[in-house]
Formats: sequence, C-alpha cells, structure tokens
Amino acid sequence: MTRLWTGVSSAVLATALLWSASGQAQQAQPAAAQQGAGQQTSGQDASGLQAPLPWPRDFSLAGDQMLQLYQPQVDSWTGDVMSGRAAVAIGPKSGTPTYGMVRFSARVAVDKPAGLVHLATLAIEGVEVPTDPAKAALIRSTLQSRLPADGMTVPLDQLQASYAVNQELAKLKSQPVDNTPPQILFTASTTVLVPVAGTPVLRPIAGAGTFQRVVNTRPLLLLDEAGTYHLEAGGHWYESPSLTGTWILTPQISDALSAAAKAASQEHAPDPLLDSKGKPINPAPAIIVATQPTELIQTDGPAQMLPVAGTNLLTMNNADHAVFMETTSNTYYVLVSGRWFRAPDLKGPWAFVASNALPKDFAKISPNDPKANVLVSVAGTPQAKEAAIAATIPQTATVKRDVTLKVAFDGAPRFEPIAGTALSYAINTPTPVIQLDAQRYYAVNNGIWFVAGSATGPWRVADVVPDVIYTIPVASPLHYVTYVRIYATTPEAVVVGYTPGYMGVVVAPGGTVVYGTGYTCPGYVGAYWFSCPVTYGLGAGFALGVADGFAFGFAAGWPWGAAVTPYWGPYWAAGYGPYGPWGGHWGYTNINQANLYGRWGGAATVNHAWGTTWNGTEWSGRDWHGTTGGGTSFAGRSGAAFNPYTGNYAAGAENARYNPATGARGESRAGVEGNVYTGNAAAGRESAGYNPTTGTGHASQTAITDQDGKVSVDSRGVAGNAKTGNAVAWNNGHVAVDHDGNVYQHTDSGWAKNTGSGWQNVDRNTDTSRLDDEERARSVSQQRVSGYGGGEHFGGEGFDGGDRFGSGGFDRGFGGYGGGDRFGGGGFGGGFRGGGFRR
Repeated sequence: MTRLWTGVSSAVLATALLWSASGQAQQAQPAAAQQGAGQQTSGQDASGLQAPLPWPRDFSLAGDQMLQLYQPQVDSWTGDVMSGRAAVAIGPKSGTPTYGMVRFSARVAVDKPAGLVHLATLAIEGVEVPTDPAKAALIRSTLQSRLPADGMTVPLDQLQASYAVNQELAKLKSQPVDNTPPQILFTASTTVLVPVAGTPVLRPIAGAGTFQRVVNTRPLLLLDEAGTYHLEAGGHWYESPSLTGTWILTPQISDALSAAAKAASQEHAPDPLLDSKGKPINPAPAIIVATQPTELIQTDGPAQMLPVAGTNLLTMNNADHAVFMETTSNTYYVLVSGRWFRAPDLKGPWAFVASNALPKDFAKISPNDPKANVLVSVAGTPQAKEAAIAATIPQTATVKRDVTLKVAFDGAPRFEPIAGTALSYAINTPTPVIQLDAQRYYAVNNGIWFVAGSATGPWRVADVVPDVIYTIPVASPLHYVTYVRIYATTPEAVVVGYTPGYMGVVVAPGGTVVYGTGYTCPGYVGAYWFSCPVTYGLGAGFALGVADGFAFGFAAGWPWGAAVTPYWGPYWAAGYGPYGPWGGHWGYTNINQANLYGRWGGAATVNHAWGTTWNGTEWSGRDWHGTTGGGTSFAGRSGAAFNPYTGNYAAGAENARYNPATGARGESRAGVEGNVYTGNAAAGRESAGYNPTTGTGHASQTAITDQDGKVSVDSRGVAGNAKTGNAVAWNNGHVAVDHDGNVYQHTDSGWAKNTGSGWQNVDRNTDTSRLDDEERARSVSQQRVSGYGGGEHFGGEGFDGGDRFGSGGFDRGFGGYGGGDRFGGGGFGGGFRGGGFRR
C-alpha cells in the first residue's frame, strides 16, 4: 500500500494527533530502539520516520456519530514552542456535520545536522464548536486519547516548508473584497433577470442570414436586421426594440428566427433560464435585461412586512432575499451575495454596511426564525464563525500523474500581466493559464494543477506550485486559482484539493463569508466570449442549520424563479454548456458540497465526501482499507444518494482483497438506483475471484430492472478450476459444464454434449451423475437470481465468453458499468461521478 508524504502545504505536526488512530500504528513499536537493523515499523518510511495519514481522518463515536479532523495548519513557531489549528466536523454518519476548530501545541527539539525535529508534550489547547459548544468536550477527549505519549520525529525541511506556506495562507483568511453596491431591483411578479457583461457585443451567426447574436451573455439573445432584439428565456420567446426597454411575448415565431436560434445554439449552447426543475416557467415571466451588476429581489405578491421576535426589526417574509427594516431609523437592509446594503427607501440609493457594523438587533435574531440563515452574515454570531471554519475545509482527491490536459485558445495564446505580480495570464481561453517565465506555464482545470514548457502544452500534472502564484490579488479575475492546493505526492499520484474559495466563497473582513470578490470586468471577446467571475445576478445565498449544515447555492429563493448559471472558471463545462459536474444545472445547487473531481472519472479518486446539497439531495461517501489478521489486504468504498424533490435514489458499494501469501484475490461491487415516485428501479451485483494456489476461480454478475411494473433479470457467470479444467457456466438459465474435457450444455431444448463436430442430445438416464451435477449448478444459478431480488447486486461485462480461466481470466477485473454505462463513471451525479463504483 502506497504511503503519502505530506506536501509543503501540509502540517506535519498534526499527524501526531492521529498516528495512534490507525490499526497499524497502534501495533507499531517506538523508534529504532525496538527495531532490528534494517527493519521498518509499519507506517514508517525507510528512514524510520512515521509517514502521515491521509486527510481528513475519521473517528467513529458512540451510536452513529462520526468525527473528522481536517488538514492541520501550523500558526506559530517561537523558540521551542509550536502551535496550530485544525478544522473538525462532528455529526451523524448519514447526516450533516457541525463544524468546529481545534487548537494544539507542542514542544519542539531541533537537530539541524540530522535535519530532524522531535515533537513532544503534544497538547490540545482548545476546542471551539460555535453552534454546538456541548460537543467540544467530546472532540477534546477523542483526540486527546490518541496523542502519542512519546511524541514523534519529522523532517525539519518539511516542517519549515509547512510553516512558511501556512503564513501565506493566513493572509488569505480574509480578503479585501469590493463591496460597491450593485443595482438592486424589486419586483412583485415572476421576473427573469438577463445579465449582459457590459456593452452588448454582436457577432454574425453562420447560416442565419442577417441575424446577429449578443455573445457576452449566457441566454440566447439575437438581433435582426430591423433592430429588434429577440430573447429565449423560461421556455418563451420575447422581443424588444432595445435591451433595457420593455419586453413582450413574441406573437408568432418566424421561420427565420427559428432557423437562426437553431444555428446559434449549435455554435454555443445557451442557458435556457428554466425553473428549478428544468421546465418552462408558466405563466410567462416578465423580463429585465441589465448591462451592469444587478441583483433582482422578488416577492410572491405585494411585499409583506412582519416583526422579528425580540428585535426592532421587520422582515419582508415573502421575498426570495433577506430584506429587513430597522424601525428605529426606518432604514431598509438587504443581504446580497453575503453582503449587507442599506437605503432609506427600496428604490435606493444603496450603501454597503460591514457585517460587524450592523444594528445590534441583527445578532438577536433567533436561530429558529424563518430568516435565521442571515446569522451566517452577521459578524460574531456562532453561525458566522462556523461558516468561516467551513470555508477552510478542502475537497480533496488523489489524481493519477498520467492525467492529461488540452487547453483551447481562441487563436494564438495571448497573455496580459497580472497586476501586482510578475506573472501573466492567457486572456483568450476559459482555462486559467499562468505564465511564470518563458519555460514554465501553469494551468488549473477542475481542481488540478498542471505544468508545461509552453502555453500549448503538452501539460502534465504538477506536483508543486510556485509560491508567487498564491500572491495573485483578489482584484484579478484569476484570484480563485489560489484556493487550489497540492497536499502530497507519490511516484504514481498527486493529492490535490480546493477550498470553497475556488468556487467564489471567500471570507471577507469582519469574519463573514461572501460570494464573489465584487470586482468586475467585461471578460474576453473574440470569436468567443469568456466571462470574468461575477458576484451579482445569480441569487447567491447561504444557509446554516440542522437540515442543511453549511450550504451555499444559487437562485436560492422561490422555485418558480430562473437561475442564470455561473459560467466562469470552475463552472465552465465542456462544450460551453451550462451544466455542473453531475450533468445538472448549477442553479439551485450547493456548491460547497459539489465535487468537481467527479469530472475526471476514474483518474481522480475522491478521498472523502460528506454533505447535503442545496436542492435537497442527501448523499454520503466513504473509503476504507486495511489488513486482516491473516494478511489479506482489503479496500472498499460505499455511497448513497437521495433527492426528495425528484424521488431519485442511488446507493452502492465495492471492495477488493488480495492475499500476498496465497496470491488469492477478488473484487465485488453492488448497487441500486431508482425513483420512489415511479417505482422504476435497477439493481445488481458482480463478483470475481481467483486463487492460484488451488486453481479455483469464479466470476458472476446479475442485474435486475423494474420498468413500469415489468421486472427483468439478467444472470450469468462461470466457476471452476484452472488446474483440472473442470468448470460450470450459466447464462440466464443456459448452463454449460466442462469436466475431463467433455463439455455439456443445457438450453431450452434440453441437454446436449459437444462431440467436437457439433452438439449431440444427451439421454438423462445414461449420464445421471454428471447431469445431476449440472442440474445442481443450474439450481444454484436460479437461487442466486432469486437472492438478488432485494436489489443488492450489480453486473459486470459478461464473462459468458469465459472459455475456461486462462489468460486474462480474473486478473483483468471488472469492465462492468464502470465505463459510464449506468453505475460507474457516469454514475449518480453529485458525489459519485467518477467515484461511483469504478475500481
């Protein structure tokens, strides 16, 4: 089993907190004094130093509770005292966690000639769980019980690198975001906001006559030769003589307009601006087109102001944003993208208010109030503190080094300087490409760093990123790449990860999370348009509660509203499409639980995932590995997902085992998917194994589908002995037996023997012993089919060609559904894409 050394951004110190948590480490003896020459303790490298464990680390607690410790950070190193912190999550294994922070310290003794540091007197200094302080004691005792009594020894250069990088990371905790108020509009009827990035840029449409397309917007917006604009939004067509004028429904769509729309959509897929379920909005909504940063606040009918218990506040209870009036000053406050703005009237003018300068009554809002989510954006509240902790937790994955990247440019690469740095970036590609010097270029794609000797590649997975890249200022459109990190490396793989800042969620001065930097730019416009990160117009909102945990999503208001999907950086999808990593719309999605590494399929293995999505999809995933007392190594993972809105569900598990002493190995996996509302479902199992010592092996697969009340079963497999040649195979009731070179087959017409020149019917009465064996084999097959009816199993790629068990036999593993057929790389969306049940 490969062990990972922590990369320069890791805190080696904190591996001591968890080293004794692993079964291998619990059995390991202290240092070389108890080891013979040339021996090596499990969990150590050749130098005798303990290798760090992967992050995050899981601890099972009483009942169904679980504790996770995330990648620790070294905060200070003064003399012989070192201190740091680590985020933690605690909660039910199948639910949403509560976040907290652990602070620890240690005495250090440095041996510079040897390049080693001994960490002793390790101590938990404090535990903070802002929204559930009662859990602090449990977290403390759980971690304290696992501190190694003798401390640990780690490489000096690794610890110094970790400390240096963490000092840089500390500067990123709070970002000087731009808080210039956007245009804030109110409406009491269903309305769709169509943002255009500055002055409209028109481009001709191939094969569409005189129609032109406004390219610097995501929806389909066309201009005809008469000067009339045409917009497709919410499943309807609209027209207007000017962008910012009044839009009316198109009475009749002309053939020319239909042809132009089809041609334009084939060039670049537009965002259709449908509702939260991907359906047309009926009745047809009103339209507002904005060419400047704008946020639209909608109410379900006339605004209704209700008092907030225990405060001097009134709340607009039927709005899709948080809108308050402070009655002592008759001032309105609105919350947009995590920022507060106030005005004497709903028509403005609006001015920014820091989260720590709000009237005190905002902090008095009850956590049980319908508008309690705003507490995430009120400085000093437990909810704001927990959200800030959650913003530091990375989504990580182990990435194969042979992953490749192709970067598409609009013409030859064009670079512009990044202000405040010696770096430059390519402006004519949606992929962030950064030039360090004439020979080194770095790029980020879906949370993975790549490096190349030229802007056009070839690109390879990077195992280190220069510190200067992390100085890209917040005003730069590429600032979001500074939240993607490399955590560890091996000869075969790189461990990477990103925090929510990669997707726009950052901690602002005052200690509260906001979406977007607030800085704007028109983006690149050539043959294509590549957007800068945007802050407003997406309906961005936060939540923190028992049901959601820390959540953040777009268009988080009324389900009849339409969400403009984000379309910059990590939101960019192949083919210029509007879809997220699971194939669904980015709107109405909790990006803090979305997993971009799913886009890489089997090339990126998600190390851990746990959460609840904004649209209600609950999911969880786990990896496990270890060694049995008999020496058999095993590894596996499981996952489950359910969406209460659509009724879709999916679950599954896989495992692999290997015994180096006997050479025996095997793999299994199972899964189920379906819809609780329609009753349609599919389930199944596959398994394979081989023992070279005995020569015995098996491979089988069964799949069951229930479609509109019609149940079908597909069962096939083979089992036998490679040394004797004996075997039995079955394929949906057709059974074949190979014994002593004679092959018998049973089909719907009865038993037959292969004579070499063809099949010959067999009289049951003359070959009862062998045919009894065959009959028993068929019975076993039928029993397996019946047993699989509970939907616990799943199938592979067949095995019906499995003539005996020789070359390739079982060692080739499973092709199965892993190729994206049903349950593998094309998996369940959300948490399982690419993780799925693929080996």
